[in-house]
Amino acid sequence: MRAPPPSRVSIVALVSPQTPSSSRVVELDALRGLAALAVVAFHYTTHYGNEVGHLGDMPVSFDFGNYGVQLFFLISGFVIFMTLERTRTAMDFVVSRFSRLFPAYWTAILLSSVVVYTIGMPSQRLPWKDVAFDFTMIQEILGAEHLDGSYWTLQVELFFYLQMLVWFMLGQLGRIRWIMGGWLVLAVVFGLAKKMDMHVSYTVGELLIVRYIPFFAIGILFHLLRTQPGFWKLDSALIGLSLIAIGLAYKPVLLVVGLVCTAIFVLFHLGWLRALRWAPFTFLGAISYSLYLLHQAIGFSVIWQMEKHGIAPAAAALMAAAMVTVLATGLTWWVERPAMQAIRRWWKRRHAPVPA
Repeated sequence: MRAPPPSRVSIVALVSPQTPSSSRVVELDALRGLAALAVVAFHYTTHYGNEVGHLGDMPVSFDFGNYGVQLFFLISGFVIFMTLERTRTAMDFVVSRFSRLFPAYWTAILLSSVVVYTIGMPSQRLPWKDVAFDFTMIQEILGAEHLDGSYWTLQVELFFYLQMLVWFMLGQLGRIRWIMGGWLVLAVVFGLAKKMDMHVSYTVGELLIVRYIPFFAIGILFHLLRTQPGFWKLDSALIGLSLIAIGLAYKPVLLVVGLVCTAIFVLFHLGWLRALRWAPFTFLGAISYSLYLLHQAIGFSVIWQMEKHGIAPAAAALMAAAMVTVLATGLTWWVERPAMQAIRRWWKRRHAPVPA
């Protein structure tokens, strides 16, 4: 299954802003934004109704929006493998991911805490010990609660980054197809064991993210289809095996989700999602991470207060969405991007090549 990595020239071509290929990566950002919006819609309608209860009729429901998370995982598989192919050292990758994730995340926790502990529901107010653990981004495996319920996916992403970093450090990215084969076997074994009510290690399952790894694998395989077209038959077969693993290991609905996400990536691969280059979609993609970080805890607090004061559930949800969009825009442009650029500039200055 081993294939040579793409040349440096081909990698530069992928990320150059002048090439059509990079425009298609912009489409992935737009897809991430739409996935985040779908999750927001699910949380403000269906999930809030189930967990808290709207004080009136919510005329719409977005049950399917919950599965925007699986699309996130495909996008991460694609993007992280592409990033590692362009990475010189392990610390370059660590600094890159830290600068991308943590400044905005820490700020979001502080903002969410202010809202939750002032106007939020009593049930939202966690012990401060749990909030402190939240700053690690791995609070779930440490036994703490999430201040914002959507944060569980960040631990999954972080452990995926860690796995990929280990393979990078071992020089095994060229054997990623073999590695994915092992992932799929592990996912099926864990999934079937759980279906048969057999004991499986929670910690091992979380560290190896076996419940989600086929989705990351599909994203990686679409990147390989893009950069190593000579192996399209093998990579297409592995995508099929990933879907089979999802069907065997998980709930039936997740196979449907996997098929839909794969279909979306097929359209992306064929260049048929050019409409996503429209400015509103690219804007949504730009603020998607901050929107995801801020939306649930703050949004639930705002909806709760508005409904208490007689505002209809649909109007309360729309107003909460508008509010967190404004906050996410500010967090993106005033914290997320400046902090990321500053940290990366600092790292580059410290590790610039010494002139001969």
